[in-house]
Order: sequence, then C-alpha cells, then structure tokens
Amino acid sequence: MSEPEQLIGKVASIINERELTINIGIIAGVKVGMIFKVLADRPLEVRDPDNDQILGSLDREKVRVKVSEVFELFSICRTYVTHTTVGRGGLMGITSAALLYGEPAKEVVETLKAEDHTLPPPLSEEESYVKRGDRVIIVKSPD
Repeated sequence: MSEPEQLIGKVASIINERELTINIGIIAGVKVGMIFKVLADRPLEVRDPDNDQILGSLDREKVRVKVSEVFELFSICRTYVTHTTVGRGGLMGITSAALLYGEPAKEVVETLKAEDHTLPPPLSEEESYVKRGDRVIIVKSPD
C-alpha cells in the first residue's frame, strides 16, 4: 500500500459521542474509509538521555476516526475501534460452557517493561476530550 497523501485538518464540530466533522472534504482529497487521528494540543518532547537535549517532539493521539461521509468542504467521521473483553469471571472464570457458547477471550498485547518515572504522563482528563479545533491528520487511506 502506498503512503497516504498528507491530509491535515481540524475538528469542525462534535455531532454526538461517536461522530465529528472535520474541515476538509472532497476538494482536499478526502475519501470515505480514510482514517484520521485526532491529536492532543501539546506534543511530547523527546529528549536525549545523555545530555537532555531536545531531539524532537511526538504528537499524542486522542482517538482515531474513520470517514463515513464526504462533502465538498467537510467530512463526517466516526469512531470505529471496538474492544473485546472476557465474559463472566475474567480469565480464571473461563469454563467449558463459556467456550461452548462462544464468549470471546481478550487478546493481551505484550507491553514494554519500563520504570514508571520514565513513562510520559497520560493525557489529563481535560486534554483527552475531543474538541472543536483539535488537529486531525490522515493515518490510512482506504485500500
């Protein structure tokens, strides 16, 4: 798959808890199925561990959204990521009945082992809210 064209816009409005509009549309090259990430206001500084020099910055992601409708000057996007959890009782509570009736098991992704003080702080409650004017940037074009 080729690299998507760099499309950058902003959240124009929040429609409901799953949908928002962005201020770019057909004219900018947006297509149904494109995935955008909504970015936090402040990027994370990356510093050299030897001399504390700033090496650059990384944008922090609030949420990813997929374009569902495209208009000339704006697009409607909605959340699309789903999370699977284990049925009753957690992993220890999985029984043959749970397996028989198809209750899904949770996938656990390997994580890095790191000292807590070296981890960046999570986005604050206030920073994590998606709001009008938040930057959006394309992550993936439809195949």
